[in-house]
Formats: sequence, structure tokens, C-alpha cells
Amino acid sequence: MKYLTYFRPNEELSDLISRQNHLELPGSGLHSTLCFFHMEPEYESKLVSDLSQMNFNPFEIETLTFDDFDKDSLVLKLSRSKELLKLHKGIISVVKNYANAEFNVIAKQYFGDNYTPHLTISKSSSEFDRTSKELIGRKDRIARYTLAKKVDRNWKEIRDFYSRG
Repeated sequence: MKYLTYFRPNEELSDLISRQNHLELPGSGLHSTLCFFHMEPEYESKLVSDLSQMNFNPFEIETLTFDDFDKDSLVLKLSRSKELLKLHKGIISVVKNYANAEFNVIAKQYFGDNYTPHLTISKSSSEFDRTSKELIGRKDRIARYTLAKKVDRNWKEIRDFYSRG
């Protein structure tokens, strides 16, 4: 089963994005991926327990520029704060204990030093206005992330995790 850890932008940034023309939101909604992986569902409760034991501090992100990512995703690149990278690496260190064998291939391509924080906002093939400066330089404070799984083509949130800082 496919799983995803991510955080969402604040309401102000979400509203700005949703007011843009030619927007085609991803199925998981506006989000910034911390980690994605495949795992057998019987490990889910242990994963949740282990993630719950992780401490992380709130961190600030800033939107930097538009970019294409993966097959057909338009993203806003985000700043790479030390606390964001620390959270990302912490999640990876927990997830690798439960994820299936293909995780190592995914990790080499997208995680660790290759982790490029971004906010997925639309499809690259959409006619979204990439010249809009309204979405660049926006800051947000992140103090929560979510674990979700894909069930029947839809993302189902399993649990939110909050900073202790």
C-alpha cells in the first residue's frame, strides 16, 4: 500500500494558490511531501507509534520559484531549513524499517541529499500562470505533519504529528 508523509501550507497561502487560474490540484490536495513509500498495512500501527516518538521543532518555509517535478507536477520550490531537513531525515530513518524493498531506490532518487522541498500545486501541463509573483516569497511556519495512505484511489489521513517546540 502507498503511504505519504507531508505538511500542508497555511490557509493564507492555500487561498492564494486556489484563486489562481488554470489550477489542477493534486489528488492529495496542496501538500509538501516529506516521504513517500510502500508498506504492508500490518506495520501501520508500529510505524505510527515510532513516528509519535520523534521530536521535531517547528520550522519556517519560504516559497522560492516555480518548477516542474516528476512526471507532470507543477511545484513551488521551498527553502531548506535545518529543522525541515532534520524532520525529513528523522522520518526516513523510521520509515526505512517498515517500507518495502523498493524504498532504497526511491530514497536514492528523492530523499536525503536529493530531497528538494516543494509544494505541489498543479499539473505541469496546466495553463497555470508561472509568471505570477504573488506566490513567491511567501513564508509559513510548520508545526505539524500528516501520515496518509492511498485507499481506492483516494488519500486517507491516518494521523497528524505535532511539534513539541
